[in-house]
Amino acid sequence: MIGGMYSNTDLEAVPTNIYAKVQKYVSEFKSATDGNSSKKASESSSSESATSSSTSSSNSTSTSSSENATPIESNVAGKTLSNTYYYHFDKNVPQSVREVFKKAIATYNATGLVHLVAGQGTAKQNQIKIFVYHKQIDQSQTNEVELGHGGPTVIEQTGWGAYTANHAEAGLNITYTESIKQSVATHELGHALGLAHSTLTSSVMYPIDQGHTVLTTEDINALRQIYG
Repeated sequence: MIGGMYSNTDLEAVPTNIYAKVQKYVSEFKSATDGNSSKKASESSSSESATSSSTSSSNSTSTSSSENATPIESNVAGKTLSNTYYYHFDKNVPQSVREVFKKAIATYNATGLVHLVAGQGTAKQNQIKIFVYHKQIDQSQTNEVELGHGGPTVIEQTGWGAYTANHAEAGLNITYTESIKQSVATHELGHALGLAHSTLTSSVMYPIDQGHTVLTTEDINALRQIYG
């Protein structure tokens, strides 16, 4: 579930086995943030003058300093990233999705910790690609509905022309109309910026959509830890 978001209907009126599955995830998540380690996917390439590597959040763990803190994706934690991001929409993104993402972008910009600007950006600059996709869930097997997914991919080049940049993505599953919400866009942008799933239901990073569009103190503190 790391990097994704699910509908809150799955938690409020679901069979016991689904609720237990969610609770099991929360338990495992807490265990991970308490110090358990897992493998992290990475790629690297080298040349005579420079080396570069990229790490995606898809198989990474998250880090947090306290039980209630909003965790940070492990491939972002400890990295020195610019607080400026250039975001762009894929051509097939409908206007309704663009609008909810623009509101979510305004929410993050209002913190003063990050600066999200419309544009493509260069290879050495932070970027966020906003996209839509279709994923039909077989509800005869599960009551979970995936609303979106996103995450950071950190690229580091050392040596001549060294730089560190986050080439991130944030997307909504428009198979389900309930995905086109500001709360879901805010959640997926959080992943793109390096925030991981929180166990607090008040956080925009809680993995089951609660409709929240306002960042909690814990969410803001996590952003400050990355970009402050």
